[in-house]
Amino acid sequence: MRILLVNDDGIDEEGLAAAEDALSGHEIRVVAPAEHCSGSGQSLGLYGSLTVRQRGSGRWAVDGTPTDCVKLALTSLMEAPPELVVSGINPGANMANNIFYSGTVAAATEAAMWGIPAMAVSVESGGGPRFETASSVVFSLVESGIPLMLPARTVLNVNVPDREAEEIAGYAWTHTARFAADIPFEELERGRVFRYGRFRTQAVEEEEGTDVQAVGRGLVSLTPLSTDRSHLRDLPGLEVLNGGAV
Repeated sequence: MRILLVNDDGIDEEGLAAAEDALSGHEIRVVAPAEHCSGSGQSLGLYGSLTVRQRGSGRWAVDGTPTDCVKLALTSLMEAPPELVVSGINPGANMANNIFYSGTVAAATEAAMWGIPAMAVSVESGGGPRFETASSVVFSLVESGIPLMLPARTVLNVNVPDREAEEIAGYAWTHTARFAADIPFEELERGRVFRYGRFRTQAVEEEEGTDVQAVGRGLVSLTPLSTDRSHLRDLPGLEVLNGGAV
């Protein structure tokens, strides 16, 4: 199978190498940021040139975001479209609210928007990321064919617990949790200079069936994310806007 690998941590990062090694039996192309791009979400490098450097056969480093990398791969760098896009392996979980900020999830989302099956893979990193565990999960998922069975334009967001591979309790379909509070800023200079506080998993509003709960129980969380941002349920009527009475 022809697979595009991308990440948000940079082309030289260990997680990307682990995914590349796990999928070495397939036809692999790597297009990844030249530098670290965590937290970039679905951003684009609109206001500068995107320099591309060959980094070996079938590998390119891009001075741009993860989304830029996928766009360039699909339109300019790959000789044929990929059959699957794998984004990661990210050191640190991408669950709950954080899926909206994650460059790892964004890269997979860009591919899915264009109808290409895609999955984003992240691993908890409490004691240091267990890339061997996560790469075994990547291999198992690809070999199972599950990412190719999902509805069109769906991203499979995969979160792997901080465990040895033999200690993984299984796999679970989950939905995205919502953190009950945000990480507080650190105030470096009173009222003037701030920085983001160190990330730690927050309590969630409703835990049952969520990505956070599954990973906490030692399960690999599989969350299907739609690229359709519409929400058309339980909407108020439009009579007042359309000339009718309230």
